[in-house]
Amino acid sequence: MNTHTAITQAFYHAFNNNDASAFDRILAASWVNHPADPGQPNTPAGFKRAVELTHAAFERFHIDIEAVVAEHDLVVCRITMRGRHVADFDTWKASGREVCFSGMDMHRIDAGKIQETWHFENFDGLKATSQTGQVEPL
Repeated sequence: MNTHTAITQAFYHAFNNNDASAFDRILAASWVNHPADPGQPNTPAGFKRAVELTHAAFERFHIDIEAVVAEHDLVVCRITMRGRHVADFDTWKASGREVCFSGMDMHRIDAGKIQETWHFENFDGLKATSQTGQVEPL
C-alpha cells in the first residue's frame, strides 16, 4: 500500500466514524470538494457538516471501498455506502429501510494531505436492502 492510498483509507475511516478532528489532519486547509455537498460550501468545514448530516440521515452509516486505483498524486475509489435511512437526506424522504448506494471519488494528494476531491454518488440508484440482505429497488 502506498502513502497516498493510506491517506485515502484514513479519509473513509474518518467518514465512517464521523470524526471531524481526523479530517483536520487528512484534508489540506485549502481542500476543495468538487462539487460541494448540497447546501454546503466546498470547504473542509462544509464537508464536515455534510458528513454530520449524512450520519444523522443514515443510522449505522458505513462506506466500503470496493476498488482503488492509485497513480502519481491521484487515488480513485469505487465505494458502496450503506445505512438505515432514518431522516430526510437532501430530496430523499426517510424510509426507515436499510439502503445501499454507490459512488466514485478521486482524491488529489500532495504534501501528505488530500488537496482536492471529485466525487459522484449514484443517489438516483438509492436502493433498499430486503430482510434477506438482497438489494431491491425502492
